[in-house]
Amino acid sequence: MQLTFHGHACVTLALPGAQPDAQPGDTGTLVIDPGTFADTTTALAGARAVLITHDHFDHVDAAAVVTHLTAAPDTQVWATGPAASALREAGVPADRVHEVTPGEVLDVAGARVVVGGGEHALIHREIPRAVNVTYLVEVDGGSVYHPGDSFDAPAALPEGGLDVLLVPVSAPWLKTGEFIDFARSVPARVVVPIHDVFLSEIGHGAVARWLDTARLGGDYTYRRLAVGESLTV
Repeated sequence: MQLTFHGHACVTLALPGAQPDAQPGDTGTLVIDPGTFADTTTALAGARAVLITHDHFDHVDAAAVVTHLTAAPDTQVWATGPAASALREAGVPADRVHEVTPGEVLDVAGARVVVGGGEHALIHREIPRAVNVTYLVEVDGGSVYHPGDSFDAPAALPEGGLDVLLVPVSAPWLKTGEFIDFARSVPARVVVPIHDVFLSEIGHGAVARWLDTARLGGDYTYRRLAVGESLTV
């Protein structure tokens, strides 16, 4: 399986085989959180399924999703209730967006997806917390965990642990100690930073030092991906 980073919180995962109506150049991918800070044009090209963790604009660009679904009538979307409502209001047909709740296990275009989480991380006590779900995606024996805007760990892990743990590293709701603890507490072969649009190159360097296993321990490889760069899972 190929994981590709498309900026901020958006990644794509290669799906097991193209659909019968695939067009030349289609990649057959599952897209997670194509938000306004990401390269949604590239991320959604060839997408067969879209997963949305919550309804904040940096995780779902409703206009981009509508444009893609108009051109790709077989693509389906899975999202939280508020995100699904926002997509319907933007023009997504009701029968193509599916509301998810924690505890569900989905078959999404050949991928096994376990839905977890429930609440967005606390930004401030006076700011209502959004509904936020997490996705544990398993494709062709590989596993990737996307926590959305939370540090909620998976309820259960694949045997042997995760292949890739996506770790938010910069946000109004985030403390450095939280992403360090998250990376160290969830067994994974590779840790990939996401939610990073707020970081300068100096900030990225600091994150890399903090998540370096030689400094803080942990049994994983830290791998920052540039926009458009892929990792074999």
